[in-house]
Amino acid sequence: MFEWLRTFWYGRILFLARGEQLARFVNLVSKDGVILYHTQRSEHGMRAQIKLADFRRLRRSARLTHTRIHIVAKYGWPFVAARWWRRKGLLIGIIIIASVLTFLSQLVLSISVLGNKNLMTAEVLERAEKLGLKTYVHSKDLDLNGIAKALQEQLPDAAWIGIERHGTNIEIRVSEKIRPTIPEEAGNLVASRAGIVKEIMVIEGTPQIHEGETVRAGQVLISSPPANYSQSAQDKSKPTPPAAVARGFVRARVWYSAEAQVPLVEDKMEESGKIAVGRGIKFGSRVIMLTAQNSPFDQSCKEEIIQSAKLWRNWRFPVEGIKVNHIELRNVHIERSVAEARKLAEQAARLEVQKKITQGVPIVEEIVRVLPGNSGSERVRVEVETYEDLAVYANP
Repeated sequence: MFEWLRTFWYGRILFLARGEQLARFVNLVSKDGVILYHTQRSEHGMRAQIKLADFRRLRRSARLTHTRIHIVAKYGWPFVAARWWRRKGLLIGIIIIASVLTFLSQLVLSISVLGNKNLMTAEVLERAEKLGLKTYVHSKDLDLNGIAKALQEQLPDAAWIGIERHGTNIEIRVSEKIRPTIPEEAGNLVASRAGIVKEIMVIEGTPQIHEGETVRAGQVLISSPPANYSQSAQDKSKPTPPAAVARGFVRARVWYSAEAQVPLVEDKMEESGKIAVGRGIKFGSRVIMLTAQNSPFDQSCKEEIIQSAKLWRNWRFPVEGIKVNHIELRNVHIERSVAEARKLAEQAARLEVQKKITQGVPIVEEIVRVLPGNSGSERVRVEVETYEDLAVYANP
């Protein structure tokens, strides 16, 4: 490979020599220290290749032997550079376009919000902008995980928020909290989940429960107040004003639990930490890999990353870059002690419980129970008690 690069860098000329004294011509050229490559005899004379720097040194030998030299082809970087130098304007334009595209590909050019129904897209974008996520900022300087967590804390109606980067586009994926669907109770405050009521604060409406009562999910906590308007027959042409809605807080003790089981002996596949990176170009559905087309590992998984530039609205640059990470996998035999398996099961159960709890809700008490499991494994249950507001509006 290095020989090919050296040949391309210095350049070569393929020429045809004609004359009656070709053997003497070759001898004189050799005495002058000129090396001929791929020499071939043909009906028209002799074909050979020579370095670009040695081509002028053929004049003396050609003159003494009355040999005519005709250039057949030119190959190498010097000729490519000369050709492009004659087209300096086109070359400068390509460099400018490539520089602009490289610069734009590192910026955030568009932000989209997906998965929201009740949350307003404008509100999500406004809060994200205050956290630093906005257009025309360097995408690599953004802590997308930190912004997603902060955004979830600021939007109480969002159960989960994830932010993904696809080239120059940032996608904010929102998963909203599921509210009980009770059409006939629109405007009432109902319980989002089961719990024991500890505190009631009614701002507007009529309480339907009392402190110390156990409520179930969907149960009416505060009913909406009666409409305080009267409409006579003469006013029937006027639009009906909106019905009043209940307002208030109902704080209660709520319990969450989750179980996890971890074996003492386990065979599994895990990443070794070695990664082979392949890069290529994508034209529509066609992919041309430039490096590492196939995985060099016996066992591996593949991760593809598309790098595209979105220049204006929905118009994308037709050529996209593709990065393929070949991640090596290896078989691992794990033997755990009872304490280690129990600790891992506890961590897994605790992580599962935290997924169920609304972000920012304080935890009052946590209980870890070791349950009887199958032989060769440890089973753990984590029970968590929280103190949170249960009152949410029923979906119309």
